Amino acid sequence: MDKLDFRGQDFSQTGKAMYELACELFPIARSITGQGFRDSLEILNKTLGG
Repeated sequence: MDKLDFRGQDFSQTGKAMYELACELFPIARSITGQGFRDSLEILNKTLGG
């Protein structure tokens, strides 16, 4: 299943997952060349499956 295909999804679960992802990403200090940026990309890659 494509994680970006929202047809037929339970949006309460989708919203919860989005909120949890934002809570995980928000506290990371990022700069374009820093470790925080790479950490953020790694989390997004795991979450979205890239």
